[in-house]
Amino acid sequence: MNNLKTLDIEYRHSSRRRSIGIMVTTEGKVVVTLPRGTTQESLAQALAKHRAWIEVKVAERQAAWGQLKAGEAYLLGEAFRLTVLRGATGAVTLNGPEIRVPLPEGADLWPRLVDWYAGRAFTRLQARVAHFAAAMGLSPGPVELKGWKRRWGECHPDGKLRFNWRLIMCPPAVIDYVVVHELAHLSVPGHNPRFWGQVAKVLPDYAARRRWLNQEGSPFLLWLPGMTQPQ
Repeated sequence: MNNLKTLDIEYRHSSRRRSIGIMVTTEGKVVVTLPRGTTQESLAQALAKHRAWIEVKVAERQAAWGQLKAGEAYLLGEAFRLTVLRGATGAVTLNGPEIRVPLPEGADLWPRLVDWYAGRAFTRLQARVAHFAAAMGLSPGPVELKGWKRRWGECHPDGKLRFNWRLIMCPPAVIDYVVVHELAHLSVPGHNPRFWGQVAKVLPDYAARRRWLNQEGSPFLLWLPGMTQPQ
């Protein structure tokens, strides 16, 4: 990418912002938010200043999406062949290299797959929360699952821990990182050095796990069967 003009850039306007905001979405789109009165000169300067960062983030998103293959589904960081048994009944199962989904007449594939994923995610997350909470001397509230498109976890003020069920598609080490991250927020709000110190006590290699999530995890926030690129 030698020219930002070749990128997919969406411009938004905001009366609340005081400075130009630049983000790269899960899909790899560049979104630039402009405060009132932004000049072409200041916009050009902002894009030039952040050009290298923008290009790196877009390249990361494209590379992550490029690893997805049609006909595959993902579990704990591994790819499995997705086999749909049309007209069949029974439970979704993991059978060797494939995930088998019996699909009765008139049934939709996605709800059946989501229920299966969510069940596995809830079981694993509850177990990992209990494990790390004990190690960290914490007493969290109940675990809840969400279907967010932009985030992986959340520590609610009332002590509840909320996780994206799609985490179950990520490697176990990454799931553990998100669990520890949210648990750490029970004792330290914000992402200051003290917070990261708490995470590092439990996961000394948390930076590598976090990096994987930021670079490779984006497609799983939006993934649907058969999807190999953002829609």
